[in-house]
Amino acid sequence: MPDVKSVLSEEIRRLARKEVKAAVAPLQETVSTLKKVVAEQRRQLAALQKLVAPQQGAAEAEAAEAPAEEKKIRLNAAGIARLRRKLKLTQGELSALLDVSLSTISHWELGRCAPRAEQKRKLAELRHVGKRRLTAMLAEKCQAAESAAPETEANAEESAE
Repeated sequence: MPDVKSVLSEEIRRLARKEVKAAVAPLQETVSTLKKVVAEQRRQLAALQKLVAPQQGAAEAEAAEAPAEEKKIRLNAAGIARLRRKLKLTQGELSALLDVSLSTISHWELGRCAPRAEQKRKLAELRHVGKRRLTAMLAEKCQAAESAAPETEANAEESAE
């Protein structure tokens, strides 16, 4: 006659395996379904990356060029004032050269605000301009301002009438 203890333990093991299998089977199906979904999403992502890669490469190249140019131009408030004194310009003359207001130059030199990229570029160009060229540039700006001034005065007189 078989040993009761061994028969009971064998039956308990069999029932335990049956219960575990019943609990794990739905989870295995869910995991299998999720693995298929992830694989499909990876395929879709790869296809989309192939479509976007040429456009993204061009955008990254443009983005890399612009910050690199800005990083080369390092200006601070003291540097702007030093450049202006080196060129022997008044704040008004510098503002005319850069097409900004006089108060803007003052704010830059006091450190209240910083020049935008375009003005930084212009300031950097002024570093390498000779005295003769600088005088010519100022004369051109003054002539342009004088020629524009009579037009605005005439417009003001017409509107007043």
